[in-house]
Amino acid sequence: MGTVTAGAKIPCRVARTLDKGDFSLLHQLTWFNMAVHSNAEYAKNTWFKERSLAGPLIFSVVDGLVHHADTIAELLAQDGYEIYAYIGVDNMKITSPVLFGDTLRADAEVVDLRPTKNPERFLFIYKNKGYNQRDQQVIEYQTTMLVMKKA
Repeated sequence: MGTVTAGAKIPCRVARTLDKGDFSLLHQLTWFNMAVHSNAEYAKNTWFKERSLAGPLIFSVVDGLVHHADTIAELLAQDGYEIYAYIGVDNMKITSPVLFGDTLRADAEVVDLRPTKNPERFLFIYKNKGYNQRDQQVIEYQTTMLVMKKA
């Protein structure tokens, strides 16, 4: 039996503390500059009481943690698969805010590996969750990749 089976844990080896510089850089690069993310005075009057990281950027950071050091590619390679394309993300939920100084880590788990109509290609589906330093979940989503069996 291979390592890429439903329920298999995908190793996520790193965590990342986000400081004000990270927030500024991420928001400027992506144009997520709504007041709650870019205006400290405005943010004081929100329920966060300070600027928060935009939801799509939480996804970017956590997805980077999941894919850090090619952990997905390594797992698939153990069973003779290689990544062909990142197909999409489903069922994304931002479940808690990310604030200055939060340290994020990720967990990932295989949901399915199933053939497509093309016998050389497969859909690899895995569920991802991100947590802060207090073990509060901040995001969850499911990723689908197209993978190929190595010749």
